Amino acid sequence: MAEMDDSQFSLMSLEDELTCSICLSPFDCPVTIPCGHNFCQECLLDTWKEDSYSCPQCRTHFATKPELKKNTVLSTVVETFNLSTSKCEAGLKETSEESDEAEEEEEEEEEDVIRCDTCMEAEASQTCLTCMASYCEEHLRPHRENPKFSVHQLIEPLGDLSERICPDHHKLMELFCSQHGRPICSLCLQQVHKGCSFISPEEQRDLKEIELRDKLGVLDGKIEKTENVMFQINDMQRKLKDAATKRKTAYAAVYQQMRDMLAQEEREAQHEVDGELEICQTKLRDFMKRLTENMDNMTKAREDVNSLLSESQTVAFLQASFDLPRVAKFEPHAPRINLDSKKVTATQAFSTALKEHLTDLLKQPVDARLLKLKPGNCAEFFSLIWYAHEYLDELRADWLVYNERSAHTHTHTQTHTHTAPPLCAHRVSMSSSPPLQQHAARCKSSAPPR
Repeated sequence: MAEMDDSQFSLMSLEDELTCSICLSPFDCPVTIPCGHNFCQECLLDTWKEDSYSCPQCRTHFATKPELKKNTVLSTVVETFNLSTSKCEAGLKETSEESDEAEEEEEEEEEDVIRCDTCMEAEASQTCLTCMASYCEEHLRPHRENPKFSVHQLIEPLGDLSERICPDHHKLMELFCSQHGRPICSLCLQQVHKGCSFISPEEQRDLKEIELRDKLGVLDGKIEKTENVMFQINDMQRKLKDAATKRKTAYAAVYQQMRDMLAQEEREAQHEVDGELEICQTKLRDFMKRLTENMDNMTKAREDVNSLLSESQTVAFLQASFDLPRVAKFEPHAPRINLDSKKVTATQAFSTALKEHLTDLLKQPVDARLLKLKPGNCAEFFSLIWYAHEYLDELRADWLVYNERSAHTHTHTQTHTHTAPPLCAHRVSMSSSPPLQQHAARCKSSAPPR
């Protein structure tokens, strides 16, 4: 520790040697010029003007601008000096703060101590309300030994006795006016407070303590009730959060089911369109195949006719002419094939009606939506759904009959092609939508006759 103090003292003694003579502060990036003096690099460059280079300390003039290099040794010494200085300042600051705190604590303790009014040094032991003074044990002996002081009222030491002095009559306020709620002296009772009921301050304190204890009991009861209510509210908040989480989960499940049902309906509708497209393309391929065969036959017949026309022998010409095939009564034309089959049209109409109904329903307030879903209000809509499914069933049956007939018939028919209802591989039945099934069952009885 002594070695550290000695090193700090030696560094402090070098403060003048580590100070720049230009800025009068410890070196910052010190550089050494040819004359041997050291300066801060920025300070030195600020003093040098164009074509004028001299030492600010010894006034040595340099013909050219000297090359400035950092003095690393001096820079290290300056850094050590700055660190030691900061530590010393911090230690002095802490010491001064500790001493200030100790002085403040001592002053507070001295202020809290009540001194004897006679010697002004010893701590007071009791206060005499008759003498209106505080005494230590030594100066309190007359009050305890002399019978003349036996009537004096002694209490615990009081710091400010002026609070017990009547401001009007400068006498001790020994009484308490119950009517006006303030302490009074004997002269106040004879003048301003004449006729008022009074008691001693001690009795008033006892009454006030009883009143305050009663209030404290009421406050304790209300605080306990409030804590119970707050606990109930916190528990209610937790239950509400749990109920909201469960309800949101239930909502998510219901809406997910509806999304799944709508997605299934969409896949079925897309499948119906794909199926009809495949059927139409198959018909077009068959029609194209027949056209190709007829084209080949007609091309061959044209070549035979041209060959016959080039025959020079009359007998051979006549014999070959009777062997030619008859002229085909075939008129080429483009078939009328489209995707607007009855089943696809019915599916599109059903999806459009469902969208319009949902749009109209969702525009209504939440409390009014249930009224629109009652059997009496939604009979027309669910009857439409029921009829749509019945109609799709009939189309399915018609297509099965058509498909069976087409499987047993492979003869060439007229090229005029009519569009047959495509077969849907999968159809969403009423059982896939329980709410629709229940509403349709209730509305079926009130549905208009077909």
